[in-house]
Amino acid sequence: MPRITIRLVLLAVIASLMLGAITGCFGGGDSEEEPTPDAEATIEAARRAAAPPDTPTPEPTDAPPATEAPTPNIEATVAAAIAALQPTTEAPPPAVEATIPPAEVAATSTPLPVPTNTPVPTATPVPEQSGGPPCIIAGTVRVSGAYPAEGTKVYARSQTADKIVETETDGAGRYVLTITDFDMVFDLFVEGNDTGLDTPTTSRGCREIRNLRVG
Repeated sequence: MPRITIRLVLLAVIASLMLGAITGCFGGGDSEEEPTPDAEATIEAARRAAAPPDTPTPEPTDAPPATEAPTPNIEATVAAAIAALQPTTEAPPPAVEATIPPAEVAATSTPLPVPTNTPVPTATPVPEQSGGPPCIIAGTVRVSGAYPAEGTKVYARSQTADKIVETETDGAGRYVLTITDFDMVFDLFVEGNDTGLDTPTTSRGCREIRNLRVG
């Protein structure tokens, strides 16, 4: 076949192909509608793709049983501490025997003093204290020959000056002294003036009258 014919045939085929392509692009045929994208499905797919793969949670294992602490031996510990604190004891030096002759020992020894007997102290009698009815000393008081005013002080002072009993006169110049210290003698005073009269030795239940005069 001549070359011109072959070229014509090729041109015709190329022209047919180009015409078909142009007809497909601008033809009035029905075009298929594109499907509407599902937004929720797209977001869910993107979330799954971004999430890390699930890591399986390991199952809990039983904890090993707690071991009990050994009970300390307190006595052994204390004994060891005391032994550590004890100083190292050294053997005592050998005893040296005395070489002093018996005669010299007798000369240098000091005789012990002989104890003397100490005399037993004598008990001092103590005035008998009240254990029963008191001793009553009563009477009248005259000052410069007249009865004094009511409330005039009358005293009984022991001769050892360690006991004082006090009272007052009434409107008739009478007084009553109640003494509870026995086996004692008291001097009688009116307002600090010694009347020159004394009580007898006091005893339980004694009753004595002493009319007092001063001035």
